[in-house]
Amino acid sequence: MKRILAVKLRPFGDAILAGTCFEALREAFPKAWIAALIQPPAHELYKVSGWVNEVLAYHRGAIDQQSFITRFFKNRRMVNALKERHFDLAIDLSASHRSAQLISWGKTGAKIGLGLPPIKRLYDLTAKADDELKVSATELDRRILSLIGLEPKSHDRVGGYWRVPGEALQFSDTFWRANKFSKDDLVLAINPFASCETKEWYPAKWASVIKELSANGLKLFFTCAPLEREGLKKITKELGRELPIFSGRDVVSLMGLYKRATAVISVDSGPRHLAAAVGTPTLTIWGPEEIKRWHPYGLERHPVALKGVPCRPCGLSVCVEKKHECMVALQAEDVLKALKQLLKRTVKV
Repeated sequence: MKRILAVKLRPFGDAILAGTCFEALREAFPKAWIAALIQPPAHELYKVSGWVNEVLAYHRGAIDQQSFITRFFKNRRMVNALKERHFDLAIDLSASHRSAQLISWGKTGAKIGLGLPPIKRLYDLTAKADDELKVSATELDRRILSLIGLEPKSHDRVGGYWRVPGEALQFSDTFWRANKFSKDDLVLAINPFASCETKEWYPAKWASVIKELSANGLKLFFTCAPLEREGLKKITKELGRELPIFSGRDVVSLMGLYKRATAVISVDSGPRHLAAAVGTPTLTIWGPEEIKRWHPYGLERHPVALKGVPCRPCGLSVCVEKKHECMVALQAEDVLKALKQLLKRTVKV
């Protein structure tokens, strides 16, 4: 195999988790030209990963909002780009009709993917998919890669599995100096937002945790997307003061901040996967999702704070009947206890 295309047209966190598959491909085919077809903003991370020779960005959500004519030309441009590259092998890790169509129209060589009924016919080899909603996302990726005899390494590594470039580390140095964090400070990053409202905790509870941590000498800063800054106002109002914030679109810089942080406290979201990918301990405030599907990490360095509720997993974007019991029941004391135990295990005195 001289030219390989690997596709992951999924949200940010899914694309990060797929990194171990690209790592396995590079190790197995060190001289091959490997291209990644990835959605923004994760495509920027793949550009600095060292695993691929080329990154093709395809923003599915943005394209779908365009007119029919615009969608047609953008999709044709991508298909033509795939045809021009004459790939010997296409590996579709997306499990979506769109990705399957693109590699089929792109006239790639051998095509492998997940054996879902609507798209199975578009591949030459398919992986087992009858339990798609019961197993983890990483297990599905592993099954697809096993079709060519490869096995991704563990996501749970002390040093992480994603290379952090020098410019990201330089950015973190600048951020530390600007906010007067010293090398001896325990600095925690807090990511309070997720793609789904039911995964998010409450401002008053965040404020209680932050107040207690600050009173014990820890330094803290927020990370969020630009559009989420408005939501931070609710937390800072409860807190009575502001914290340093990183809300840029540059996910490579965010990688550097997470690498430098002592730990990252987050809800179930893409950024907490990025923190784990660079080797930083995480504490996840867990909501309605099934843990085994979205947490491929050991609880020693990546514990979760949660309350057992009979309705998990629900898959709801808005909780009405149970009144968001999974997050309402979780108190600041639960999070603080879990964080204290995490820091005891991971911070070198």
